[in-house]
Amino acid sequence: MTMAQFRCRSCGKEGVWVYDAERFACPSCDSIDVQFIVERHELAGNDPIAKKMDELAAEEAAKKG
Repeated sequence: MTMAQFRCRSCGKEGVWVYDAERFACPSCDSIDVQFIVERHELAGNDPIAKKMDELAAEEAAKKG
């Protein structure tokens, strides 16, 4: 079980809840305009956020040569 901090930009709700890679919406108002804080090491390798983080890190490393 991975816990994530979140802040909803629509309703302003902030808190902690169980992160689910299938659900990217505010648990209060169901808006998708939500910011999440999840540490990379807590995400499964096939998680879409983890994949994107890995892609961005590889791109940055390639730029730095």
